[in-house]
Amino acid sequence: MQTKAFCNASTMEYKRKESFRHKLVYPIQLVCLVKHPDRDAALEAHGEIIDISPRGLRIGFERALPKDVDECKLILRFVIHERTFDVSGETVWDRPNSFGAYTYGVRLTIDDRMQESIIEDLKLRRKQEVANDK
Repeated sequence: MQTKAFCNASTMEYKRKESFRHKLVYPIQLVCLVKHPDRDAALEAHGEIIDISPRGLRIGFERALPKDVDECKLILRFVIHERTFDVSGETVWDRPNSFGAYTYGVRLTIDDRMQESIIEDLKLRRKQEVANDK
């Protein structure tokens, strides 16, 4: 079952330097490991990708991540179309939203090849969504 995104499109922040930012019709489920540099254990959280670009994500969680999340490395696992992506990143902003959930902006630390893979799979995913809606 697909769920609605954690946010309202009117709150979306646009990045002029991004090649594109794709607002997902159906959010993508993700697993996020929050790894603090001074701790051995990582916190695991499950959430959704609300929108995505080749260099960043807006992700949503039902509960807030730790207050020091900006000091942490995020390790994210998600599937676009049929490919699993394991990527790392860092939070650049966070805020609660009107639904009682929490949204975070994440800057991905990935190479050009991985960015191209994300774009390719987003195109395939969108093509499949359009075909399924007919």
